[in-house]
Amino acid sequence: MLNSHHPSHITPPLIEAIRSRYELDWHGIHGVSHWSRVRNNGLKLAAHTGANQKVVELFAFLHDSCRLNDGYDREHGRRAARFAESLLGTHILLPDHDFELLVHACTNHTWGNTVADITVQTCWDADRLDLGRVGTIPDPKRLCTAAAKNESMIEWAYQQSIRLEVLG
Repeated sequence: MLNSHHPSHITPPLIEAIRSRYELDWHGIHGVSHWSRVRNNGLKLAAHTGANQKVVELFAFLHDSCRLNDGYDREHGRRAARFAESLLGTHILLPDHDFELLVHACTNHTWGNTVADITVQTCWDADRLDLGRVGTIPDPKRLCTAAAKNESMIEWAYQQSIRLEVLG
């Protein structure tokens, strides 16, 4: 599912670490298919926003990795940030500033925030652009960046979420 045209920072050992921790359906609405689309959305956005691609990729695969259910789970972002901290130095190699951005993006991705560092905004938009998987068209008012608010980006991401969810 990963885009083979871009060297990935998502390694097989990282995937195994995430999979060993993940408690829900691996192919469910918050699982690996969602993470792959968030990664692709994020990399496409980063080409326009200048966001740190490594942070965007890591966010994609970590932000929902510690969910306890597919419904309301208030602390899942904070748990994902703590999980990322446990992987720092082994599966995650980032300078302190970039790691702080990853932690902030994971911790706060659920709250509808739109103001943050451009890399964090790109992470949040990448996730929000994948709402088609649950039958929702992303609302530009809830997106952060001009690139994500672009009608063609919203339509592209929506079509990806529908197509991949049906196949996934």
